[in-house]
Amino acid sequence: MNEILKLAWRNLFRNVRRTSASLITVALGATGLLVFQGFNTGIMNQYRENTIHGYYGYGQIFSKGYYGKVTEKPWENWIENWNDLDQKLKAQPDIKETFPRLSFYSFLVKGGINLGGRGEGVLPERENKFFNQLNFIAGKNLQAPDEIILGKGLADSLGAKIGDTVTVLTQTIHGQLNGADLHVAGIFHMGIKAIDDQYFRISLPQAQSLLDTQKVESIALDTSGVDSWPKVEKEVLQVSDKLEPVRFEILDKVYYQNSVDFLNAQFSFIRLIILLIVALGIFNTIAVGLLERGGEIGALRANGETRLRLFKILLLESGLIGVLGGLFGAVLALALWALLSGGIPMPPGPGITRHYLIFLEILPIHFVQALLLPILATAAASLW
Repeated sequence: MNEILKLAWRNLFRNVRRTSASLITVALGATGLLVFQGFNTGIMNQYRENTIHGYYGYGQIFSKGYYGKVTEKPWENWIENWNDLDQKLKAQPDIKETFPRLSFYSFLVKGGINLGGRGEGVLPERENKFFNQLNFIAGKNLQAPDEIILGKGLADSLGAKIGDTVTVLTQTIHGQLNGADLHVAGIFHMGIKAIDDQYFRISLPQAQSLLDTQKVESIALDTSGVDSWPKVEKEVLQVSDKLEPVRFEILDKVYYQNSVDFLNAQFSFIRLIILLIVALGIFNTIAVGLLERGGEIGALRANGETRLRLFKILLLESGLIGVLGGLFGAVLALALWALLSGGIPMPPGPGITRHYLIFLEILPIHFVQALLLPILATAAASLW
């Protein structure tokens, strides 16, 4: 076997032109596959990070039976004694931080303009560091109790600028009118029109004061990672069986999950086409190279070489070209990865209204695939 391997290796250098053409074909095919896979992964991960760090966290906790249902008095199903619950949740091994929130609808008044909006009370000292995808186009994130931050569309409709005063009018849970004058601290652009046109944030104590309640509607979570959610669900239910944890894919099914499902289906089809083109390109190059050596093979057979021995030599030659070409392709893909480390500007995706930077993310499994494809294609060519 060692002798056959040595012969196959030496044969690679007998015709440098033919071998170089084969190696370049294999390397470019492997590079294209790696870059495409890394690009796909980058898009999916960017969508996921924007969803997690833009609004939802890794998931949220509601009172059991509250999520997805409409009730006449929703505050009756909000979370009570959340401070005690908060400490128990943060004591769980897979929960790193909690973000209690209180959502409500209200009128925003500035001068003679009166608009409806969807507000949310949050704890800025917890939220500002983790939720870093709000993309402020003016001002800064929420800091003080008398501040408010507005979505870009809502701010434009109100004609509000940094430092302006906006009056928030809403009903308490007891049906009484309540209001507060707040200063605009920041204007953000999440890229989701439904949010940018009506969404605003104030501090949680201010929201509770406006609604006259000490409850919170939900608690968003920072966990040890996306894959740890099944453990997080068990830990939440251990804290209280009256709670219902919901992961971020379900919370943002319209903008995140549907977009990811669509892109995955589209990319899978494109990936199949690329695989076929690359495989056929490699197959054609190797097969033509072998056919050109018909006279050489006939002479070897006439001199007593067996079919089996010739087959082993040609198979090993093709396999070596596949391995070497795949490795060269991987090196070239790594070079492109470094070259594009600043990100690839992309237009708005499905359901999004702002541009993104996509970063290549080539995973170890992608390198395995990029090596296996050339090896299998070159082996198939030698078999034929």
